[in-house]
Amino acid sequence: MRRSRTISVAVVVAVSALTLSALPAQAALLLPPTVADAYSVMLSTTQAKFVGQGKQTVSNFGVANSSKGTPDAPWLCDLSGDNEVKGKGAEYIISSEVLNLAGKNVTTIGQEIHLYANEKKAKKTYDGIVEAIKSCEGQQTPAADDTDDSPLNITTTLNNGAKKAKDGDPFLWVNSVTEVGDPITNFVDHDYVTVRLLGRYIQILDVESEGNNASAIAKKQIAAADRLQDSLGDAWQEKFS
Repeated sequence: MRRSRTISVAVVVAVSALTLSALPAQAALLLPPTVADAYSVMLSTTQAKFVGQGKQTVSNFGVANSSKGTPDAPWLCDLSGDNEVKGKGAEYIISSEVLNLAGKNVTTIGQEIHLYANEKKAKKTYDGIVEAIKSCEGQQTPAADDTDDSPLNITTTLNNGAKKAKDGDPFLWVNSVTEVGDPITNFVDHDYVTVRLLGRYIQILDVESEGNNASAIAKKQIAAADRLQDSLGDAWQEKFS
């Protein structure tokens, strides 16, 4: 199945344990923010445990940059056919992802910070997302991946909305459940995505559970993800406001 929400490893500087000397000069000169400062307030393995990630995990931290356009636009949902709902991407993306290795299915939580040239561009992008995200609704039939040998019946059920954290900070959310009509595998992909505007930045937090008969994202995991969307965003604003 096609998924473009995850930045390709080919364009990301992936770091398991942050070693600034190993980063390219272009990434190290990312101002603002600096790579080290960004790393200090991004999603950690400890925070990921609040959303249900186990003791055995793999984490990635990266910076992606495109000389023209964006390395990846903010992904919101898949619609019928090859249609996707995305926001306008930024030149730089900083990301942190924690992958849970325990259990038979794949569960991940990822944070992306999209860095726009100024607050006006970020706000314009966010306003576009506010409208576009309304399309993430109802039942959709996304196209199968081009590598699939035989046609598959794929159904995605979507809903979306807006929330406010306890401190009043607003954010958007999309809940997505994709099921592959294969009685042998019973493959299911659950996604819970939240979006928040942070001045000249847009933060995306994505919790995913996928695999054969993969468990749905529980209400307590969603609540924990909402709290992380708020606390991580607050930490970023405090560091880079």
